[in-house]
Amino acid sequence: MTGLELTFEQAMLVLDTVLQKKHLSNIQELVFRLCWKGYTYAEIAETSGYDDDYIRDVGFRLWQTLSKALGENIAKSNVKTVLRRYYANLVPAESAGSNNTAFPLPKPQRRQDWGEAIDVAIFYGRKVEQALLEKWIIQEKCRLVMLLGIGGIGKTALSVKVAEQLQGKFDFVIWRSLRNRPPISALLRDLILFLSQDTEVNLPEITDGQISCLIKYLRSQRCLILLDNIESIFQEGETAGHYCPGYEGYGQLLRRVGDEVHQSCLIFTTRETPSGFTAREGETLPVRSLQLTGLPQLESQQILSSKGLANSAAETKQLIQSYTGNPLALKIAATTIQSLFDGDISQFLQQGPVVFGDIWVILEQQFHRLSANEKQVMYSLAIKQKWVTLTELQQDVVPQISEGELLEALLSLQRRSLLEQQSGRYSQQPVVMEYVTDNLMGQVCCVLS
Repeated sequence: MTGLELTFEQAMLVLDTVLQKKHLSNIQELVFRLCWKGYTYAEIAETSGYDDDYIRDVGFRLWQTLSKALGENIAKSNVKTVLRRYYANLVPAESAGSNNTAFPLPKPQRRQDWGEAIDVAIFYGRKVEQALLEKWIIQEKCRLVMLLGIGGIGKTALSVKVAEQLQGKFDFVIWRSLRNRPPISALLRDLILFLSQDTEVNLPEITDGQISCLIKYLRSQRCLILLDNIESIFQEGETAGHYCPGYEGYGQLLRRVGDEVHQSCLIFTTRETPSGFTAREGETLPVRSLQLTGLPQLESQQILSSKGLANSAAETKQLIQSYTGNPLALKIAATTIQSLFDGDISQFLQQGPVVFGDIWVILEQQFHRLSANEKQVMYSLAIKQKWVTLTELQQDVVPQISEGELLEALLSLQRRSLLEQQSGRYSQQPVVMEYVTDNLMGQVCCVLS
């Protein structure tokens, strides 16, 4: 079979065997057929009458599907080589030209598991962040990376996008959400079984032994592990990053992955920094953190344009500033503006409050997690409605809490991405300030009634 020139029909035989019941859609088969003939995406779009970007998206998803099925990175550049090799397993060499019954393909190794990862085919901006993360992970061999930011800022989307871009650099890629708070033993078992290809069945009973088993695989092969929504396993009503009872093993996992030598990387997303993390991170250390802020003006405008909003530059800028470029908040606001205000941003802005619906829910979730001292500081900042110094804050809240507790609360709020800091002064994002103000007024009304 060496040097075999594979036909398109033979290639489809391989795909039918590998994909089993999951057949290519008509548009996927069209893109695959024309790519096989050497067409570019632009030429396929012109030939088929589809939009260029749509064809590129179909192509991207096609190669991603084949990569998952075959257990290795597939692209236009190598698809013929890979499928030729797999076809050699279908037909024995001595009877390549005969009509013998094809041999079944060996089951490909499962080297990528995306779990419930979201679709990031449409993705705005973050080029700088993507480049920085690639540098940290690939060039500087970081072992533990935190993506930190307020709800809706795009942490999950960025984690998936980076994993898709870097998947070819790793032997194994696995993405998991902690939203449903799986016990540490369940997560470790899931990771170990995946990385061992279901061969490591007799796992240690204690967490430390399970982590040691996991690190054995992180050392022997290049693995990319992504854990989403780690804040789900932190306690509410406490300062940031304290693990819920029974979930302390996650802290042990992060510590050992960050401290011990291996060739893999664990990325996690969170709304608040885990306790013990800041002592380990540093610009030249293998543990790093990336604080995500809102999207710049151009990318924010692209989100609004995708929702059909085409208002004046001034109105658009004001709307973006109201939500400090938070992608999810902008999408929610844009949908409301289209539905209730016929796409008129100025009418929406005239209503005053900009916190509503799902935006309120996101902030409510995050505010509910705060300690009593943190809430006291947030109320004080909302009342001030301006940038304030530490001394001004002390004058407001020190009668209720000590100076030490104030500093602890400020640090914790920073670790939750709920503070804005500038030249020794503190404030809140406009949407956060609006929410806290409404929350405080609601409490006052309840007391008065």
